[in-house]
Order: sequence, then C-alpha cells, then structure tokens
Amino acid sequence: MSFSEDKFRDHIRTISRQTTYDSDRPLTLDELRQLAESMGVTDREWNELLLKAETSLNQALAHLKVENYTDAILSAEEATSINPYIKDGNAILSQSYYKLAIVDKDDELFAKAEHYARMELKNDPLDSIALNVISSIESIKGEGKYSKKLIRTIAYVAGGAILIFLVLFMCNQGVKDDRTREIAQEVIIGTADDRMQSLKSTVESLEKSYISAIERRNQDALELVGYIDDEKLKNAFKEVVMEYDFDKINTSEQEYRLVLSDVKSNFNISSDLEVRLEGGDNRINTAKKRYLEAVSNYNSTLNDLEDELEKNFDQIEERK
Repeated sequence: MSFSEDKFRDHIRTISRQTTYDSDRPLTLDELRQLAESMGVTDREWNELLLKAETSLNQALAHLKVENYTDAILSAEEATSINPYIKDGNAILSQSYYKLAIVDKDDELFAKAEHYARMELKNDPLDSIALNVISSIESIKGEGKYSKKLIRTIAYVAGGAILIFLVLFMCNQGVKDDRTREIAQEVIIGTADDRMQSLKSTVESLEKSYISAIERRNQDALELVGYIDDEKLKNAFKEVVMEYDFDKINTSEQEYRLVLSDVKSNFNISSDLEVRLEGGDNRINTAKKRYLEAVSNYNSTLNDLEDELEKNFDQIEERK
C-alpha cells in the first residue's frame, strides 16, 4: 500500500468509532468514502483500501478452509473494518465465529456468530451463509446443547445444593464437621484417586492432539518438496519432516524451521500452501499450550493430594 500505515489505521479507527456509536444508522459506503477524503485519502488510496479489504477477505476464506478459525476471524474483521459493505464479509466472519464456537464450546462465540450473521442479513436478506449459521444456532438452542462453560455453571449450582443438603443432614445426625466436608467433597469431585485419574486422562488426550497437530502440519509440509529444485536442500527438508523426533519436539521444530526458512528464501510456494502451513503452526501452538497447562495442572494437583491417594500416581514429564 503506497500511503502510510498510520493513515490506514486512523481510517479504520474512525470507521469503528462511527459504526460503534451510531449502530442504528450505519454509514453508507459513499459516506465512508467522504470520511476518508476528509482525512486526506486520495481516490487511488481509497481504491487501494477496497482492494486491501478484498485481499483480507480472501485470506479469511483461505484460513477458514484449513480450519484456522482464529486467523480467519482476524482477517475478516480487518476486511469489514475497511469496508463494512464488502460482499459476504460479515457472513464469513459469522461462519468463522460459529466454527470456533463449535470447537471451544463457548456460548459467547455463538452469540458473536449470530450477531454478525444478522448484520449480513441486513445487507443481503437471502445470504445463504448467514441463514445457515442462524439456523444451526437455533437448532443447537432447541436441542439444549450447552457449552462447557454453561455446564460448569450448572454443575457448581447443583454441587452447592448437594453440599448444603449434606451439611444440614449430617449436622442433624450429630456427625463431626470434618467428616461432613469429606463426604461432600467426594460427592462433588469424587475421590482423590478419581480426580487424578481424570486429570491423567486429560493429559493423555491433549498429548495425542498435540502430536496429531504436528503430524498434520508435517503432512502438508511435504508438499513443499515439489517446489524444491535443489537436490541437497530437498533431501534436507524431507529429512527434517520425515525423521521428526517427537521425543525432542523443540529440537525438531528448530531444525524444521531452519530448513523451511532456506526453502522459502530460495523458492516460491503457493499462497494456499503458505496459509495451510501457517494454520498448522497455529493449531500446534494452541494444542501445545493446552497440553502444557494440563501437565502443569496434573503435577500440581498430585503434589496437593499426595497424602490422600490410595493408588500410585507418578509425575508427568512434559514433551520438550
């Protein structure tokens, strides 16, 4: 883009303020252009802005295609910030939020998906993407499928009711307070052994997801071989991918990225594959974060419950 990034950011911030504070009467595209001109944006720069919006929306579609929903949202938000009337902009943003909500089971993300779907329908009442998102969300509501966050809330309320009942009942029976707390704790979260087994299963599941994310990225990376003419570099890249050591992930990742950097600096690869690899890296980072948090939670809880355990549980060493 030929004009300054500061001017571009000022333009987006101004549009955001206008559409936020006057949502009942959003600016038209002509008014947005007049606003841009008043800020010193030329006709050529305005056209470049619209082109930037189209590019960002195409990037959002590419990220959505490879299930990289977080980056899809960021790209779609950039597109609609520049041009709120861009065709399918809010629809793609809605679909991205909906897909991410399915993965994370988050009611707030479902709400955002519905919000942007309805915004799209204001521009195009027959938009199929927006209609499908709203239909799917209404179906989820009708079937009573709750998110993890809502289920936890219900569990806490129910658990609290059980605890109060047990305390009252046991006190009436003359049982000591410490025994009352012990029984109540067992009812709500199970025994210490049950809790540790549950945490261990979570670690194992997230570890598999972490490894799977790397394997999926590596499978996409092998497509790069077709772009490499240099035989020595081709063999080096195939080796770091195919001989990837999952017991030494940090080392393997460093070797992979070093050779990948050489490949990118010497050969042109398709934008689609570039997006897929970036999406794969994002999935790896997300899976890694969840896995490491689970390991830390398991080891910390094991230290706290060590005296209460009947079975033998060992500390888990995270993959490095």
